[in-house]
Amino acid sequence: MAQIIKRIFTDKTFLFTAILALLSLSFGTVKTSDIDVKTLMALLSLIILISIFEVLGILKFFAGFIIEKCKNLRQIVLVVLLLSFFGSMFFTNDVAILTLIPIIFNINRKVKLPIISLISLTTIYANLGSAITPFGNPQNLYLVSFYHLKLFDFFMHSLPIGFISLLTLFFSSFFYSKVLISQLSQERFTIKKREFYLLGLTTFVVLLGLLNFLPIWCSLLASLGCAFFINKHIYKEVDYGIILTFLNFFIIVGALSRIPIIHNFITDLMQGETSIFFTSIGASQLISNVPAAVLLSKFTGHFTPIYLGVTIGGLGTLVASLANLLAFRQYQLYARASSPIKFLLYFTFLNILFLTIFILVGLGLL
Repeated sequence: MAQIIKRIFTDKTFLFTAILALLSLSFGTVKTSDIDVKTLMALLSLIILISIFEVLGILKFFAGFIIEKCKNLRQIVLVVLLLSFFGSMFFTNDVAILTLIPIIFNINRKVKLPIISLISLTTIYANLGSAITPFGNPQNLYLVSFYHLKLFDFFMHSLPIGFISLLTLFFSSFFYSKVLISQLSQERFTIKKREFYLLGLTTFVVLLGLLNFLPIWCSLLASLGCAFFINKHIYKEVDYGIILTFLNFFIIVGALSRIPIIHNFITDLMQGETSIFFTSIGASQLISNVPAAVLLSKFTGHFTPIYLGVTIGGLGTLVASLANLLAFRQYQLYARASSPIKFLLYFTFLNILFLTIFILVGLGLL
């Protein structure tokens, strides 16, 4: 317990949002209805499940197995980006970043990689890929819950931008050379049958809960039970800071939305789908796309422009998405000798480039 508390109170993102939550409470009021308990339970069940996959080493094995088959640099880049894109659909953009960036640095020890550009693109396609499923990122979970969206209706919005994103992914890989590489060895991986079947059943139950086929508390109980039977230490590995940070977002947004000046300002901006779209993008650049989705949803019944705005708005600044911040933290952790300024400049350049491209895409889809 002490280890969990220490980790939470050393989480800078949580501390920063906690301070903002306290400040916002001094200017506005918060109602219990502002806190979406269903979204918090969905996030917690998913994070616990992800922690189980990480502890068992399944995600790293899957990535390593595919990368082992690569013959040249372009293939490695393509596989990493595809893993980021499709992995984020099912395991969230945060997990794609936390899983793949260490793998990228491990590969770099044997094969020289363009680390900064590859991490930047990996983050971009984690953000874009996570937009395709309702559980790919926190804002999707929230928006689907808030607007009471059915699965088919959500995919009608997400698949077009997902298909375009995939096309740009393949195009981006052509900027890397086809220089041959030596084969990379894969570490031995084993999993007990009991763990395999239990994890499979738990994953199925969690997904049913996230897709509203089961009460969300069933998903949470399934995740907690699976962690208990597989390895009780998993509870210590869960990133509870993300849940508390999201709770802070609900408090901040609830308070801000009731400050008259801010309320009137946002109301004036949210006139028409194009205006909502650009407001969502702009808000994401300043306060991140998760709180932007929570805040702006209170001012409109139009799902499409908010969804496209916060999806595309995850590109751009370092704070536009929590996944962007995670990527920067991972880079600092593994590339200690490298300059973070160089990373920030290149990362921001690529993000703004893709932001510009996808603003045009978003306008076409509205």
